[in-house]
Amino acid sequence: MEAWNKFTQTVSQGAAQLTQNAAPVGERLTRNLGTLSQQAKERFGAVDAQDITELPQEYKDLEHRVDALRNAHQNIIRVTKVYETEGYDYPVQVQESFNEVTKSLGHTVTSWAATATKQAKVMGVSVQPTSAPAQTHKTLAHAFSRAAASGALELGAEPAGIVGVSSPISPNSAAAAGGAEGTRKTSVAAVGAQESRLGQALQKLALAQDQVGNARLKQDEEIITGFYHPWTSFGNQINLAMKARQAVREARLHLDSWKQTLKAAEVSGSSSKLDQYRAEVEGAEDKLVAATEEAIGLMKNVLENPEPIRILSELAKAQSDYHRAAAQILDSVQSDISRSAISMESDYRAGRA
Repeated sequence: MEAWNKFTQTVSQGAAQLTQNAAPVGERLTRNLGTLSQQAKERFGAVDAQDITELPQEYKDLEHRVDALRNAHQNIIRVTKVYETEGYDYPVQVQESFNEVTKSLGHTVTSWAATATKQAKVMGVSVQPTSAPAQTHKTLAHAFSRAAASGALELGAEPAGIVGVSSPISPNSAAAAGGAEGTRKTSVAAVGAQESRLGQALQKLALAQDQVGNARLKQDEEIITGFYHPWTSFGNQINLAMKARQAVREARLHLDSWKQTLKAAEVSGSSSKLDQYRAEVEGAEDKLVAATEEAIGLMKNVLENPEPIRILSELAKAQSDYHRAAAQILDSVQSDISRSAISMESDYRAGRA
């Protein structure tokens, strides 16, 4: 009997605890049902406009500004996310196979760059070296570099060094050396000189494009770390403001649902629960005021935060540094190739004279 009494006492205590815990759940369920009912009535036009609580104009103005900020934030996120993918500018029509041949071309360019750096140091010239490891990067500039390196090798460039600028064989001196045979040798020598110069030009272009590609990879890394990640984190603050706005919306719907309930009770003449309904309306008004004040504060914090402008400057700086470096590299190689073209054109005309 004593065991049975303990059992019934335990069950009674558990039932009481369950009832106590279920009370808030029931209240929340009732509140949610009222909010959903009010939302549905408004959506289908079953509520007069004057029965919808008007929010402060300051709040509505801030809503429009935050919406504009959120749209701008999301649009920029979608665009700058591309910097996480190395091959975003890689041409789809390029049919490179990433095998030993392609890797060897990368190694060749790296070897050329190392040799060029050593030669520049001996001559006292500052040269920006390419990346030390030979990697097969999938960028437009690196693809261009490999294509130029392949052409340079086919035209006689040395795989492990810079082709020296040799003095071309003079057509006139070669012809004077041996009549018709000298003329034939002159022709062969001239073709060889042309191939050598073209190979040298392609070699220089391969080195320049490799440097441009490495500069682009550096830009991408700086954009991801200095802009994309901070910009994404700033989105968390926008989301907090959006959640606060949702809380305001739910509080307003909750208030208007109780207003409708109170209005219906007053129209029907039922006075048994009027005081309770008025108390619910007053409580809902207080919650709406508190939620609106919190949302206004969060929206102002987001709109007045200087961090987005600062990290935008990081994006512009990374792009500016890259384009400046690329312009300097390409200007230098263009000048070298242009001088070679002028020299070759002069020799070509002299040979036809």
